[in-house]
Amino acid sequence: MAEQVTSKISPTQVGTGRNKRNLYTATKVSGPFGSPPKYITEILKYDNAKGENARTIGTRSSDDPSKITWNENASGIDKQNAKKLGKTSANQVKSIQDEVAGNAQEKEALDKASGNNNKAAEGNDTTNDEKVSKGEDFANLESEKGTREDGFGFYVFPTSIRASEDGQDFLKFDMMKYEPKKIGEGIEEGSLALKDRNKDRKSIGTVILPIPGGIQDQQQVSWSQDNMDAAAMALAGAALAGITEGGGGFVDSVGDSIKAISQGSDEVKKGLAASIAGSASGAQKLLTRTTGAIMNPNMELLFNSPSLRSFNFSFLLAPRDRNEAMTVIKIIRFFKQGMSPIRSKSRLFLRSPHTFRLAYKHRAGTKDKGKDHPFLNKFKECALNGFGVNYTPNGNYSTYEDGVMTAYQMTMGFQELTPIYNDDYGNDPFPNEIGF
Repeated sequence: MAEQVTSKISPTQVGTGRNKRNLYTATKVSGPFGSPPKYITEILKYDNAKGENARTIGTRSSDDPSKITWNENASGIDKQNAKKLGKTSANQVKSIQDEVAGNAQEKEALDKASGNNNKAAEGNDTTNDEKVSKGEDFANLESEKGTREDGFGFYVFPTSIRASEDGQDFLKFDMMKYEPKKIGEGIEEGSLALKDRNKDRKSIGTVILPIPGGIQDQQQVSWSQDNMDAAAMALAGAALAGITEGGGGFVDSVGDSIKAISQGSDEVKKGLAASIAGSASGAQKLLTRTTGAIMNPNMELLFNSPSLRSFNFSFLLAPRDRNEAMTVIKIIRFFKQGMSPIRSKSRLFLRSPHTFRLAYKHRAGTKDKGKDHPFLNKFKECALNGFGVNYTPNGNYSTYEDGVMTAYQMTMGFQELTPIYNDDYGNDPFPNEIGF
């Protein structure tokens, strides 16, 4: 085997708008060395596609596959685009793999050294402290053997749902690898809130089923009763003044309240006096006992919080031949495995299960994106929090010759990950769809 091979030069596009440009790189692989075999990969950068002014800007080895070690030749733009350059380098190594690796053991070592396996983060030079602060350490935990992270397949039931001239309505389930939200980077970026999930993530599996009967959605928000009498208002005003203006503001606010009481009518003085005295003595109803009146509670219904929508579906799947039977089995496995939590290899942690994007499709083909049904509700990304299978939905045990049940009934419960907000609907004055 050759001990040193360099890939062809390939471009990596970075930047946006007027700052868009290409970085021209290649990857040099050295090895294998020793037993077990090890490799070193070097990222070479050039001024142009012709390969002028070659220099090494970073290295990655089998001993430390999780990051690229940059040298003094690496620019700030190189480091900022570490992930992109790491991915380009990994693909370049793949192109010359047969020239430097002669067996399975060597190929595995080469994958580690180039970031071509799931154990190594592509071009990620983030420090451990930075990873922990961003939640990346836990998001990228190595999974237990047998875990399915992608490749869940594409299944359509029944097989009669096919692309036609006019298309067909159906319900589409796209499984997504769970992505945790990240906290905003700081005030300078205009937000301290949680960032939205990436909407451009690719599906790791798809199921298409007919739209069932009984579909519906229900949107709720929580409101609750709240009271604030005059005494509470005075205390609240003093507290706010103290927080916003310091001790002087607190004193001034208390003074204003005392002045208002002293200059008020006898009714105000007696009422407030009885209320304060009652609170001090523990006799909360002193005012009512002595006057037969109560302080005006200024009762009002106030907004508490939004609610997360839930959706329930039931499907009766009755396969008509062996192909449809195998599709049904795979669909059941699709949802069961997809909703299951993911164990880390150490079994010390559990990662979140995969999530789902649902969409009613109107007059669409199964192989294209199609159009979301304009007159049915849309969905936000959902968790599958309940899944059941009735193996005898017709009340009798009945199978085909190979043991496949003649019918299966699936029940599923989904809940959206985030609430519905006003801005989700947009501000089109003449909407032509229901939206969420």
